[in-house]
This record gives sequence, C-alpha cells and structure tokens, in this order.
Amino acid sequence: MGKGLIASSVAFVCLAAVGLSSQERNGVSYVDVIATRQASLDMSSITFHSMGDAMKAGREAKTQAYPAAALAKWAKTLPTMFPVGTGEGQTPADSQALRAIWTDRANFVRAAADYADATTKLAALAAANDTVGFTRQLDEVSHACSSCHTRYKSGAQAAPKK
Repeated sequence: MGKGLIASSVAFVCLAAVGLSSQERNGVSYVDVIATRQASLDMSSITFHSMGDAMKAGREAKTQAYPAAALAKWAKTLPTMFPVGTGEGQTPADSQALRAIWTDRANFVRAAADYADATTKLAALAAANDTVGFTRQLDEVSHACSSCHTRYKSGAQAAPKK
C-alpha cells in the first residue's frame, strides 16, 4: 500500500510539473506573458495615436523621434510575445489572439515583420525630420496594424482593460 501511494504521489508530482512547465516560459507564467503583451499593445496603440495627434497639431516629425523609435523597438519583439500555449482557452487569462497565430505562424511572423519594417521607416523619417513623409508613413503603420489584426485578433481595438 505504501509503495502504491508513493508511486501515485510521484506520478501526480510529475504531471503537475509538466502542467507548470507548459504554463511558464523562462520562469514567467503564461498569464504574465499575456498581460505583458496586452499592456504593450495598448501602449503601442496609445503611442501611435499620440504621434498622429501631434502631426494633426502641426508639430515637426523630429518631435516624435523618441516615441517612433520606441514603437520600432517594440515591433521587433512582437512575435516573441505569442509563445505556444498563450492562446484563448490555454490559460485562465482572457486573450483576443486567434489560433491562426500558431497554426499560420509563418504568415503571422511575416505580418509582424511588415509592421516592424513600417515602424522602422517611421522612426527614420522622424529622425530625418521629414514631416510630410512621417505623416504619410503613419498611414502605412496603421495599415500594417489593421492587416495583422484582421487575420490574427478577435474583437475590436478598444480602450485598455482595467
């Protein structure tokens, strides 16, 4: 009886360990990964809209160099924020990430690269103080966002959840 209990306990611990490892990435829980990507995406949306507002207010592109560079830096890391195991229903966290992110990974990574390219150009135009080009490039960044969201995100873009 004692050996059976020990064997059952060991099996339970092993199964629990497998469950924990599938819910963590490098010591960070998948719930935290989802919260981080959602907060980062909210901040990138706010940054993007703020830059558009600055252009509508007649500011020069160079005044947006820092937020444009920050957006470009974020864009390069975006695909890493969607590890396997962080889709809707795979954790207790709410997620609008569609299953296609993982089942159509190559195209998702390509869409994310298009976004990164668009934001890199945006940052370069801000650094060059090309206000006309920067304003035009904001539309390209918006298109890259919308294109990806259409294929890989459920629900509408909305104010950040509390």
